[in-house]
Amino acid sequence: MTNKPGVVKHSIFGVLALAVAALDFTIGTKHVITAGIIALTASVYSFTKAARLRKAPSDRENRP
Repeated sequence: MTNKPGVVKHSIFGVLALAVAALDFTIGTKHVITAGIIALTASVYSFTKAARLRKAPSDRENRP
């Protein structure tokens, strides 16, 4: 099975954004918590995008 373009990129970005969000929530100041919420949102977006790319039919599957 070959990976579809963008799945690995979005998965890696999702993990990195999740790690940044965890670090931001650990620090705990008002501005850093706001940045953590933004990073958490970016992480959720990336994981959702990667899941959609995995589920989408590939060009090879659409050919007769």
